[in-house]
Amino acid sequence: MTFYQFAVAILRFLFRLFNGKSYIIGRENIPNPDQSTFILAATHRSFWDPLYLAIALYPLEISFMSKESIFRNSVLAKILRKAYVFPVNREKPSPKTIKVAVKQLTENNLNLGIFPSGSRYTTEIKGGTAFIQRLSKRDIIPIAIQPPLDFKSFFKRQTAKIAFGPAIKYNPELDYNKEQLAKIDLELANAFDTLDHQLDSNFTYVPAKKK
Repeated sequence: MTFYQFAVAILRFLFRLFNGKSYIIGRENIPNPDQSTFILAATHRSFWDPLYLAIALYPLEISFMSKESIFRNSVLAKILRKAYVFPVNREKPSPKTIKVAVKQLTENNLNLGIFPSGSRYTTEIKGGTAFIQRLSKRDIIPIAIQPPLDFKSFFKRQTAKIAFGPAIKYNPELDYNKEQLAKIDLELANAFDTLDHQLDSNFTYVPAKKK
């Protein structure tokens, strides 16, 4: 068992204890991990999102991007890196960050967890996910997560809902130019809306306000 799997196993126990079991649909859309790695592109609405995703796909290993500010603590940074988390400047992702993401997929045999909106304060899809697909030649799995939005809801055992959608497949015959990348971003945004509706036809997410 790797450090990642050990850590997620503990989190899975704690989440089941305090929040209960998540409601999950579309798990059949997850590709065979023995055949290839893939990009897990999810909505971002709470602090818990990457943890719910890691638990839902345990023991599958996922390398997550996370905001660089949490790496300022050297002890926490060391733990995060052991769990395959790497930093990103969410406002201006650097070419180096993109290279790390692609390397995780192509050389380190890790699946990539990414939140295309960048933060829970917006629903706007930012460029980057489609570009990583272009470089890594990997499929994108769209995911909608409807989590408890605060600690009170979490401990009151509000059920987290997760939907995995059909893959946005890498097509070697396409010219992944600027126009095509924008089309993939739009397809991803539409997939999020569809998956949200499948989980809850009345669901509407209002982005949190920065304090």
